[in-house]
Amino acid sequence: MKQDTFSPVGKHVLHTALAAAILQLCLPAVINAQGAPQPPAGLRIVASSSAPQANAAAFSAAGNGTLYAQASTPAPPLQFRSPDSPEQPTAMTLSVVGKCEYSEDGATFTNLAKGQILKQGAIVRTGDLARTDIFFRRTGTSVRLQAGSEIRIEKMMLTVQNGLPILNTLLDLRKGRIFTVVRSSVAGSTLEIRNAAGRSVVEGSGIGRYIITADGTHVAAQGSVIPLKVIGENGITVIAAGQQFDPKAGQPFAASPPLWVKDMIELDELQAVTEEPAATPIP
Repeated sequence: MKQDTFSPVGKHVLHTALAAAILQLCLPAVINAQGAPQPPAGLRIVASSSAPQANAAAFSAAGNGTLYAQASTPAPPLQFRSPDSPEQPTAMTLSVVGKCEYSEDGATFTNLAKGQILKQGAIVRTGDLARTDIFFRRTGTSVRLQAGSEIRIEKMMLTVQNGLPILNTLLDLRKGRIFTVVRSSVAGSTLEIRNAAGRSVVEGSGIGRYIITADGTHVAAQGSVIPLKVIGENGITVIAAGQQFDPKAGQPFAASPPLWVKDMIELDELQAVTEEPAATPIP
């Protein structure tokens, strides 16, 4: 019998060469049969539950233990505006009847329309047989200017106390008469109206209904929970619901209902048109 002429080392070299040749012949066929290159067997995806899957991925090939990794820059966190950030508040006209005008600089006046946004410093005036309703949203306060009236929005300052918005509003009633309905839910907010009698201040939470004239006459209508405080030369006068104040008399007295029937009807109407926008959440 013929003896094998190859040594053990030679056999090992020959086997290795044959295996390499077979692998080179078979590899292209395998790739063509599979189409596009596929990830190695034993793929394992690792991703954070709180981040998009594209942010991080890792997989390993079980056959050779090689680690593949792919990562992208995490998306920047969303920026949210703090609900406690003070903003410049505004007022808005709910209705306009007849010829009404407004000015932002006190010099140039423009026709007033429903839905007009009014900022601090704006002047609003009404012509004969005209009127307009202005709504101060953050305090739920509405003001109706009667015919031949003029006001200036002197101040609308918003601050935050204990996480609650506090709005201080100052109106300068220069001419005519206004109705106002206050629906305040924050005790710290104030509405101040300046006229010939001095300053009329509404502070506290609840509902208040008032009639105020430029010459200093005040009426706190029935249903007012918040009293009206008049600060003048002779000190402070508090006007309760159902009372009237005349600066000539110097003290409040009971209002005569027959004289105010039409005005009470208008106050009821003003309160009704205020309820819908007052119930709308603030963005």
